[in-house]
Amino acid sequence: MTVHTTTASRIQVRRRWLWIGAAALAAVAIGAVLALTVGRGGTSGSTPIPSASQGAQSAPSIMSLTPAELAAGALGLGYALPQAQHGPTTASVLASMSPSTRRYTKAITALTFAQLKAGAAGAP
Repeated sequence: MTVHTTTASRIQVRRRWLWIGAAALAAVAIGAVLALTVGRGGTSGSTPIPSASQGAQSAPSIMSLTPAELAAGALGLGYALPQAQHGPTTASVLASMSPSTRRYTKAITALTFAQLKAGAAGAP
């Protein structure tokens, strides 16, 4: 025996209309804010954004920049040249360990990621 009810579909239709109404209200509110902002000439205290053509005329070509100019932020991107790492070497760190810790560390670093995931490292 099959029973069909119409109350569930009425509730779904009401919910759908509520969502459509809420979306329409949100769109109207956003449109009103944009209209007010554009109506004032966009002077809402923010700085104007230059167009792409204005930026292209004032920025130098990337091909004409030296590495030092790039590092100094000529493109405004925060680019920095890589710095040489200064610190202890692997050999000096291993030499500073006790013999048992050194053996354990070498054994751990020789394991693959799959072995480490499987728990092959154990405990020191």
